[in-house]
Amino acid sequence: MRRYLYPGAALLLLLSLLGCGVPRAQEGAYQLYFRAQEGEVALVAEPRCLPEDCDDPVEGLLTLLLEGPQGEDLSRAIPSSVTLRGTTLENGLLTVDLSSRYASLSGIDLTLADYSIVQTLSQVEGVEAVTITAEGEPIPYRDHQRLTAADAWIATE
Repeated sequence: MRRYLYPGAALLLLLSLLGCGVPRAQEGAYQLYFRAQEGEVALVAEPRCLPEDCDDPVEGLLTLLLEGPQGEDLSRAIPSSVTLRGTTLENGLLTVDLSSRYASLSGIDLTLADYSIVQTLSQVEGVEAVTITAEGEPIPYRDHQRLTAADAWIATE
């Protein structure tokens, strides 16, 4: 006996296999930026959807970013020991407060971690710039604290 899938059922099955389900219109799929393990680019975008029960896209994206990439050719730009302490958005400036481990980053590691966060969160409506703190304090190794997506050119696959 043959079984047939109706076109609507086939579409739902395909979307669930892609991992996003049917995205809510407000969130949809976002690009999360992770460190490339090989190649000429430093950060690469990995498309991901927020969980269905996610009410805050900023915290949802940060949670996904801190969990790390799904792709095997990508790695974390942010150390796994870093945790999110909180976020605030005022007049387009998003402040992301992370645990103290983030303050130990410097040089290219700090730059890649910063722009992994900035590029990812700049997709959220209302976020014009990002400042990142550790335990509520500015990062001392950075020459400026207000970061925008336009500050860095990040290639995507």
